[in-house]
Amino acid sequence: MRQNLQEKNLLSEETMEKYLELQDLMDQLTGEEMKKAMEQMQQLLQEMNRDLTQNAMENLKFDEERFKKSIERTLNLLKRIQVEQKVDELIKRIEELSKKQENLQEQIKQSDLSERNKQDELSSKQEDISNELQKMEEQMQKLKDKMSELEDMPMNEMEKLLEEFSKQQNKKLSEEASENIQQQQQEMAMQNQQQIKNNMNQMNEMMMQMQSEMKQKNQVQTFTDMMKILDNLISLSKEQEELKDESQNLDPSSSSLNQLAQEQSKLKENLKNILQQMADLSQKTFAISPEMGEALGKANQNMQMSLQSMQNRNGSFSAIQQGEAMKHLNEAASMMKSSMEGMMQSGGQGGMMSLLQQLQQMSGQQMSLNNMTQMLNQMQQGNLSPQQQGELQRLGQQQELIRKSMEQLNQEAKISGHSKKLPGDLDTILEKMQEVITDMDTQKLDDELIQKQENILSKMLDAQRSINERDFEKKRESRTGETVLRDSPYELNLSTKEAINKIKDELNRAVKEGYTKDYEELIIKYYESLRENNSGN
Repeated sequence: MRQNLQEKNLLSEETMEKYLELQDLMDQLTGEEMKKAMEQMQQLLQEMNRDLTQNAMENLKFDEERFKKSIERTLNLLKRIQVEQKVDELIKRIEELSKKQENLQEQIKQSDLSERNKQDELSSKQEDISNELQKMEEQMQKLKDKMSELEDMPMNEMEKLLEEFSKQQNKKLSEEASENIQQQQQEMAMQNQQQIKNNMNQMNEMMMQMQSEMKQKNQVQTFTDMMKILDNLISLSKEQEELKDESQNLDPSSSSLNQLAQEQSKLKENLKNILQQMADLSQKTFAISPEMGEALGKANQNMQMSLQSMQNRNGSFSAIQQGEAMKHLNEAASMMKSSMEGMMQSGGQGGMMSLLQQLQQMSGQQMSLNNMTQMLNQMQQGNLSPQQQGELQRLGQQQELIRKSMEQLNQEAKISGHSKKLPGDLDTILEKMQEVITDMDTQKLDDELIQKQENILSKMLDAQRSINERDFEKKRESRTGETVLRDSPYELNLSTKEAINKIKDELNRAVKEGYTKDYEELIIKYYESLRENNSGN
């Protein structure tokens, strides 16, 4: 199948990469570990050793459960890949059909329709186009059905696309063109064909717009979910560290061990919730790797051993296990962070639209971070409380994520040869971000830091405008005299009421989905400040 798809060039490079990654995952499911477990099982059954066989059955049961979950994840990912593949395929088929219609139109222009053989030949070709148009509509309907099985799909856009295709009556136009050819109505036939070609160009634009929105929506949602998981992992690691410090010097007879055991049990339950969040997200994206789950699995084992040690009144050994749990939590957080940075870097193929979209996404993150920092600054009364210090540290980590994403964007542009499309002051933005990170690390939170962040956001928005202007100039130069109807991709416009309302909806949804209590308070305050600003405009 892979060779067939590659030969027909029906997939984008991005979708083909996902297919290859899925094949690797399937290889893992049927790999040596499962084969070895089955071989050991057969050997033990032959030896009729009841005890060993029972142990092997339990191990195989665990492997089988993991096997089933892996299959479920694979199937869900496959459904998403099938949708992306079908969109890729439809875009290419629409482009090919438009070219085919254009070529046939040119043949009719150059032909003498009074010749019967020529009439039949050209009419037959037009009938082929009619059949392809019918198949195309059927494929669109199948695409809609597949999209309806998944979450986070642009169903409204797909329905509009189907509705528009129906209104265009392309098959009827094609049949009329075929009849006009038979009746030697050359001019009318060419008018029909021109309308079909125009309609195909419009459908192509709509399909590409939907594809762009689908990818962007999925990326933003995935990034948001990963940010929430990362925040939870960092918080859990800190709580585990605090518990470790309390446990390590306790006397075996201390009454505090029972209380600490209850707290450890709560942390273990929190880890279980994080594991479920990751399992849910792993069915939507490859960004959640098996290594992350493995690290958290080890952390879970360490927490269990810590609990057992507390029950045995062994605080020092319990602290050792808590330290190991902390280490694995940090490993998972580090992998999550790297995966998020990779997502920011691979937003496209390094072209103008990719650079613009990545800048838009980072600007949105910087705007949210700025307002959260401002809210924290307003909440402090003199010195920061320990809780506020922890919050400032987390905000600093988010600023570092944005800085690294910006740095990778700059590097990616240089490698791909698109560095000239980026404004020269990106280096200045990176320097200012580093200053903010340093201030946050040293617990410096004041109006000066707020102003630095505002300057960063202002320069990021200037960079977007600069790219837009260069892109516009390039299009104006290359398309002089041509009228092109094209829906613009989503741009981050912070000055419109629609944009503010969209941000408020996202923040409201974020609160409902559940962040930490500190984050929730900041988000609510940010929501209120947006409402006040909007009412004042």
